[in-house]
Amino acid sequence: MDQQKFRQVIGGIAAACALDHAALDRELCAIEVAGDRQRLYDVMALLISRIGDGAEKERLADALIGCRPDDEALYLALANRLAYAGMGVLERDPAIPRQGIAILGRALELAAPSPLRPQIHANLSFLFNEAGRPDLAEVHGRAAAGCKNAIFHLWLGEALFRQGKYAGDGLCVVDLSSLSFRRAAQTLARADAAPPFPPPFAPDRRHVVLVSVDGTYFKRYAAAQILNLHVLGSAVAVHYHIINGDPEVARLIERLRGIVGAMPVTFSHESWALRGEAIDKPYYASSRFLIAAEVMLLHKADVIVCDADVLFREKPEEIVRLAGDADVAHTDYRGEPLCSRYNASFVYFRHSRSGYLTLLMMADFLRTNFDRCYIWMIDQVALFACVERAAQLLGSEMAHAAWPDSVLPPRAGDTLPLVLTGALAGKHGNSPYSAKRDEILRTYGL
Repeated sequence: MDQQKFRQVIGGIAAACALDHAALDRELCAIEVAGDRQRLYDVMALLISRIGDGAEKERLADALIGCRPDDEALYLALANRLAYAGMGVLERDPAIPRQGIAILGRALELAAPSPLRPQIHANLSFLFNEAGRPDLAEVHGRAAAGCKNAIFHLWLGEALFRQGKYAGDGLCVVDLSSLSFRRAAQTLARADAAPPFPPPFAPDRRHVVLVSVDGTYFKRYAAAQILNLHVLGSAVAVHYHIINGDPEVARLIERLRGIVGAMPVTFSHESWALRGEAIDKPYYASSRFLIAAEVMLLHKADVIVCDADVLFREKPEEIVRLAGDADVAHTDYRGEPLCSRYNASFVYFRHSRSGYLTLLMMADFLRTNFDRCYIWMIDQVALFACVERAAQLLGSEMAHAAWPDSVLPPRAGDTLPLVLTGALAGKHGNSPYSAKRDEILRTYGL
């Protein structure tokens, strides 16, 4: 570390952030003396990211790089703070990914190669996708091979999808071959062989809520969801696909039947040989989409696919009216990567040729991928890729729409949304979801 330059950077940060220069110098030098290089980089990158003056922020980032231009960890720390590359990023100023690309590009030019090099390429793949350059995202996604974080496959898969490269790939575990014209045409033929679909504005449309869970999740979340629909007086049918149920699940089902009476709740069961969470969880999350097309035809109804840890503030059949005449309705978290832009917590598929085709394509996509690999978020990759590909194939025949923020917003707002989700931290603590869940269970003595 060039000590003279280092102290100049500390002085610049102190001035820009209105901090006590001497105290900051002591704090940062103590971290350096302790040999915690990564913490030092992280703290300094955090402080620089909080500088409001864009030009001064850029100047100090460059100056910090000048203190140790050969260390890839420094570039990554700065890029992670100034242009984070990962899920949770919503639409942002295009200058932000460009800044991250510039910082990490300098790392490739100036820094000594280290075990961090694949992570640099992975982050560049994400940022180039965001910047609208899937060709360069593919280059860096391939160079990320060997990255300890397998999520780079999602960035590479997005780059291939954006370029229309619908084929199996020797490196990327996300297999897009089911989206090829030949495979899609076969799926379209299956959709055309289905029984006739009702007219778009049929007055007596029926709905079925479809959920897939393992036995543990059923016991933890399904009771509140079923009782929530019961209290609302919803007319939807409800179908749970339960993987690895047990006697406790069976007893809970009987107890719930005694409470909800004639409410149309049905169950299907599947045995699954446990293979570890990295495989089991993606399958549990995806299995609903493997059977959704069949459920649509069986119930002759629009299908509402949702998570088990979802509760409703209004009847779901009323909420989906916000879809209008769309064949598919979903979130659209613009700026998010492909794997999380169309969130699978609450998705509507109309009982139509387009809705049915989309579900058939999703099942084919997932089975194709499961023949090769299981990766977290693959259900949402399938959702985005198949909705977009079905829309390409069907043209004006298919309409898909984004939910308004009143349904399932990307960030919590001042008012509660119509759909409360337990995703991420919502399952725990005093969240709107957990509060409503606890209230329902207390009411029924569960």
